[in-house]
Amino acid sequence: MNRSTAAVANAFFLFAGVAGLIIQIASGVPGFPDIPPGPFILGSTGILVLTLAARFRWILFLGIVAPTFILVGALLEGSFWGRLADVGDFGPFVGTVLLIGGVIAAATCGVVAVSQAYRRVAAR
Repeated sequence: MNRSTAAVANAFFLFAGVAGLIIQIASGVPGFPDIPPGPFILGSTGILVLTLAARFRWILFLGIVAPTFILVGALLEGSFWGRLADVGDFGPFVGTVLLIGGVIAAATCGVVAVSQAYRRVAAR
């Protein structure tokens, strides 16, 4: 079984979210812990989706859960709205755009990948 395009896109957008978090950390956005869990959560999920989704369909559900978890955390924390509004502070702005855009797109691609994977099984 091959990886679907949606699964590859899911992993790509998870890695885009990782890049956004790293840019935010490197540009000095306050409030991140010494070892932030976000890059590890999104990055390891992206690796799992790329390497194991063709063999184990249930891995694709992680491609929905992980970005949704990060997005809900960002919404509850709430400070990303200020970073999105301040275009002049380029590093935090770009990092936030990559993170929020990446996790929204990753969750969407994850839903598509899961529906494609399980639709193929039901059609057999």
